[in-house]
Amino acid sequence: MADERLRTFMFSLQAQAARRRKLLLQQAFLINVISRRRSVILVCCLITILLTSTEASALRSCRRLHRNLGWWDTVWRTYSDARFKKTFRISRATFQYILNKISGDLHRQIVAEDPISPECRLGICLYRLGRGDYYYTISEMTGFGLSTISTIVLEVCEAIVKHLWAECVTHHFPKDEAEFKEKMLDFEELWQFPCCWGGVDGCHIPIKCPKGGAEARKEYYNFKNFYSIVLMSLVDAKYRFMWGSCGFPGNSHDSIIFQSTSLWEKVQQGTVIPNIGKVIDGVRVSPVIVGDSAFQFSTWLMKPYTNAILSQEQRYFNYRLSRARMVTEGAYGQLKGRWRILLRKCENSPEYLKTMTLACMVLHNICLDLGDTISRKLDLTLDPSTGERRDRDTIRALLHMCQCPPLRDTNHQADLIRKKLTKKCWDEKQGHGVC
Repeated sequence: MADERLRTFMFSLQAQAARRRKLLLQQAFLINVISRRRSVILVCCLITILLTSTEASALRSCRRLHRNLGWWDTVWRTYSDARFKKTFRISRATFQYILNKISGDLHRQIVAEDPISPECRLGICLYRLGRGDYYYTISEMTGFGLSTISTIVLEVCEAIVKHLWAECVTHHFPKDEAEFKEKMLDFEELWQFPCCWGGVDGCHIPIKCPKGGAEARKEYYNFKNFYSIVLMSLVDAKYRFMWGSCGFPGNSHDSIIFQSTSLWEKVQQGTVIPNIGKVIDGVRVSPVIVGDSAFQFSTWLMKPYTNAILSQEQRYFNYRLSRARMVTEGAYGQLKGRWRILLRKCENSPEYLKTMTLACMVLHNICLDLGDTISRKLDLTLDPSTGERRDRDTIRALLHMCQCPPLRDTNHQADLIRKKLTKKCWDEKQGHGVC
């Protein structure tokens, strides 16, 4: 009897174990089916996303930060004309004119990522030149890297100088007798100075302390107690740059800089100024340019009297010559007022800043030629509170214009010409009308 009960109990245990194994097998089968279905569904979803997504090719897996690719589209489409000019210092028409000239050098063929459009490159460069903002600020605004912004600005400036310097700057330099007479007529009508075709002066472009040790730092440290390079330029009666040279260390004298240029050598050789002029009281006066007392006195370069005691005629001549030299102050005032990168201390190297300065000169002439006027608030020769012209000393100090020690007048023929011009100006004041 006991054996029968034991066998019955063992049979019941075996039946329960069999049922438990069956349930486990069924659960494993269901789990396997569900996991396979999930895998199939996941694969189908991924395939669907890859097939339907239009932006899959534009994703950049190599970049840590997301680019703000819509910055330029927002600027071009939503900014009003007034806001666009206030932001980039030029009108949309001028922007398009410049872009058409240099767009060939701004196109990039890049396979790994979307290239930056020429319009965006030019906009970044103009923003940097006009506002003078740091590269980090522009990088945060546009979403591009610091090195990318720096490279874009340099490449665009080089393209502007390469393609537009001859057309917009050298083109205004007179090349024959007719053009020289036209320049002299402009000066006589606008600034009442006879026989003058241009004004020359220097201007300091501030930079941060350059590399190269104590000697290099001393070379760039100017008399105004900051580091700079010098921009020397020739300006016509309508504030347009006709010639320019930039890059000399800030500690250099104006006369030394001018005599180191190719223009000085060509004028000395007689290959620039034609053999024309006006006979005044028996003395032939050839076309002249006007400069301050720091330049070397010459028959083609007039400078003011520097005597300790001046006669009324000499004082009046200095006034007339000073009026004619105001074209350089006006040109520099508009140049630095519109392109503020030249007004504050730039962190770039002198060579880099030289390229940007020359590009700003080209842009200045383009704006004048196309009638793209500058706001009176940006013109540094005008007081923004009153709208009146600042006095000369204030303008020159604000623009960091050169004030080198004067040179002695040692040219006898040039002194004779200056005396005849002095007499002519004085006779005109007295109403004699001497020609």
